[in-house]
Amino acid sequence: MNRTLPEITADCFPTPHLALRGTADDAQVRAFAAEQASAARAVLPAVASALALPSTRHAIKMLTLAYDTVVSWRRAVAATADDARYDAAGRPTASRYAVTIDEGGSNCDRLGEVGRLRTGARWDTATGRWTGGTHTPASRVLAAYGHAARHRFEMEIPHSHDVLINNVWLPVTGRRIQGNMLLRREAARELAGRLAVRLAQRRGVTEVETTGDLLYAVTASPEPRRVMFREAMHVLAAAYRADRSKRWSAWWSAAYLLYQAPTFKKGSDACNRVFLAAVGAALLDQAPVIPHDLDLRCMVLGQSAVTVAMPLVCEVAV
Repeated sequence: MNRTLPEITADCFPTPHLALRGTADDAQVRAFAAEQASAARAVLPAVASALALPSTRHAIKMLTLAYDTVVSWRRAVAATADDARYDAAGRPTASRYAVTIDEGGSNCDRLGEVGRLRTGARWDTATGRWTGGTHTPASRVLAAYGHAARHRFEMEIPHSHDVLINNVWLPVTGRRIQGNMLLRREAARELAGRLAVRLAQRRGVTEVETTGDLLYAVTASPEPRRVMFREAMHVLAAAYRADRSKRWSAWWSAAYLLYQAPTFKKGSDACNRVFLAAVGAALLDQAPVIPHDLDLRCMVLGQSAVTVAMPLVCEVAV
């Protein structure tokens, strides 16, 4: 490959607000951008070579191998003994990065007002709720996306069910399949009760909110996740040979599909960011700045909002 590839820097990886929880390790969390940039630079030649392959089938295979390389990198980072991000501030142990969702059960993420993410919040045993404290970037961003989730419920299924399923359109095959789900009201409280039991058994955690106006995002079923991952690779493999004007659209479509298709309990967000930065540099001839809230956009807002209405939000690193 003779062309010069764009440089990927730490500026391409703004720290997700969801990771900033007002704890002592926030500085190290912010420093993770440099590690992601290094990983993206390392995989960039393989990604660029894969995209340039004349065979779509071979390109899909090589892109998948490049993604697997990023997964291995993420697991190695988690296994670093002196990495303070792990076993600190309630963050997961390194072993969780090797557990698949098929093995460990669906990922279930809280949305809305999450009291435990406020600095100085206290657990009230009488009410079973977190009270007080000062807002952090993490608590603010979840509150904002909780509002967005409620808006979707009111617009799409008002006064109806408590489960909103994201129907995902596959741009290559033209099929529609069921992606992740948003849960509210009784469905969310029932899920919270099950999660409370799971956390108590696995980690001894008992301070889990199971009442009130809860909201959750839940990952898709195993087979749809596998289909969406392969579709993402197909979208990217085909994009390099398509009209250049369509490449940004392909990047956003692939980003949405990847976030709908996590494989492991932990680490998929960083893997997606690193891989998408490398793909962007090779496909778009510029290193994209990955939106800090890209994971939440893809889990909460719906496919058209992410891939059609909002793509220009993604800035370009300079």
